[in-house]
Parts: sequence; structure tokens; C-alpha cells
Amino acid sequence: MYVVCYGKSSDAMTIGKKLIEEIGGRHITGTELITGSFVIAEGETNCAIVMILPLELAIKSMEETITDKTRDLPVIAVSPEGRYAAVIRSGAKPYSQGISAVYAAVVRALGDSCFSGFEDKTGITCDLTSLVSRYNMSVNDEALLEKVNGKIRNGEKIDVYTDLPIVFADPVIDPMVYSLHGYPYDLREEFIKQYKAAKSGKVEPAVFITCTYLGEEADDSNLILVPKLLNLGIEIKTKTDPGYCRPAIRKSLINHLLNPEAVSTVASSYSARESEIMTGIAEELGAEVMSFDSDAISKTKVPLQMTFSPDRKNDTATALSILAGKNGTLIVRRSTSTRGLVFSVSVDRESIILPE
Repeated sequence: MYVVCYGKSSDAMTIGKKLIEEIGGRHITGTELITGSFVIAEGETNCAIVMILPLELAIKSMEETITDKTRDLPVIAVSPEGRYAAVIRSGAKPYSQGISAVYAAVVRALGDSCFSGFEDKTGITCDLTSLVSRYNMSVNDEALLEKVNGKIRNGEKIDVYTDLPIVFADPVIDPMVYSLHGYPYDLREEFIKQYKAAKSGKVEPAVFITCTYLGEEADDSNLILVPKLLNLGIEIKTKTDPGYCRPAIRKSLINHLLNPEAVSTVASSYSARESEIMTGIAEELGAEVMSFDSDAISKTKVPLQMTFSPDRKNDTATALSILAGKNGTLIVRRSTSTRGLVFSVSVDRESIILPE
């Protein structure tokens, strides 16, 4: 039994060495395959080619570089981390060892962490546990979370809907389990319609990852994960009633279709950081208080000029939101109250990595 491995990364070299030690063969580290001049030696006519590359690249490379000498050889794709092995070409019948025997040998060499059956996806990817922890997500139903995690661990495909920027940690493996449906922020109404369809049973139950407010009614079918990505910048008048602010801020966020549980930070001026109003709002939202001095606030570049109050040059609430969110995307610009409460909201720019 003999394999010819191709892969240039350090991970690929490590995996190739393991396969060659277990099975026998050699490793190509140059550019022969990619340039179309991959050479099979005389004694290698009964071998298997092992492409230690992401699956799409392995398939593309073999399609582009096939020759008369390689046309009948079986090809196995192995991820550079050794997480999966898949037969992408069975080869001709005269191949003496048989693809099944070589494939089994490759899987054994890669060890227990190797996912090998594309019909049985058990253990192919991570469940949502670490994702929830990393982004400090609130969960609408812990039992539902465990139910969904069980499906993921069993390799069942689940639908994920989101209006936040989300990317896959592994673009080859994860889409086999996670079917991701993304809605840009300006299509939030369509996203909400999709949730209502899932809640009413018109479509299959799904996972919704969002900072959008979807209502407070219990949902025992769909899993709602709310990451803490929102940053509030708050201005208050000295005579504002503290008892008014706690419920008012929650109501105002919901009126803007923002989930209060998504608030990570409440930002204030340095002088107001320990006021009863600021600490009360932070407690109400389960958020932390950040404060900034007047110099930092005044120097912050705020998008757009205030047209309704041109004489006021400094939009403190918006500046605070931008400072707290490290130049995140502004989604609420200066929402005001007649009782002395003003706030702006930004959302962190970074993408959520699924799964993580």
C-alpha cells in the first residue's frame, strides 16, 4: 500500500508524515500538482493520491491537473488539520489495493478525531455551547439549547437565521451541519417575518441569532440566542428621575426593535459614571458601565451633523456610544425623551464565528 501526499502547509506536512509512516509513500511539497505537471513515477502506478487540502481546493486541483498517468488513480481528500477524510475519486478497477482498503488505512492513521463518513456526520463539528459562552449570549430556553446541541452532535442539519454578520470557523465542514440564512440589517423586517413563520409552525423550527427584539412570549420550538453586542451612550439631565429611567430605557430599546438583553455596555461621561441613574440602567440591562472624560468625548468624530440642533456641536450620547463600541456601527442616533433621557446605540463590527 502506497500513498502520494500533496500539501504545503505546516499542518499538511505533519499529517502527510503521519500517513506515510503508517501506510508508506512520499510527500510532494513543490508546486507540481498546482501547475499541472504532477509526475507519477514508474513504481507508483499502484498508489493513491492524498490531497491534504480543503475539500473544494482538492477537487478543483484534481480537475485541473488530471493526466493520463493520474486519471485512473484513486484520490482521497484530507483536511490539513486531519479532521476529515473523503474519497473524491474511486479510481480504476485494476488498482490492486482497492480504494476501500487505502481509505480505511488513512482514517486509522488520522485517529479518532477524524470524521470519515459523509452519511454519518456524528462529531463533525462543534455544538453551540462555546459559541454561547464566548459571545455571552442569552438563551430563551436551556432545554431547547440542549436539544439543538444533541442534533448537531448527531450530525443533523439545522437552520440558522441571523441579521448579524456571521462567518464559519471552517468553511468546508460546518455548512454540512449548519444551514446559514443571513439577512442584512436593512432587511430586518424580512428576518422578523421568517421568525414569525417559524414560531407559527409554517416552517421548520430553527436557531435565531440576533440582537433584534422578537417579543417576550415563550417559544418552545425555536432557539433564540442574543449576543451582547450593543453599546449605549447615555446623556441625562441633573434633575431626571432615576425611577423613570430604568423602565424607560428598556421600553425605548424595544420600540427600536432592539433586545435589551443584547446591551453589553452603558457609557457615560466620567462625572456621571456613579450616578443612581447610570448604575440603575446598567443593572436593569445586565450591562457594565464605562466612562469617558470630556476631552475624549469632544474629540470623537460623530457621523453626520445634527440637523435638528445645528447650534450644538457635540452629540455626547452618540460620541459615548462610538467610544464604547470602538467605532462600531451606529444603529440608533440620539433617541430623546422629554424627561431628560437621551441615548444612542452602536453595534460591534466584528463577525460572530460559527461555531466557536
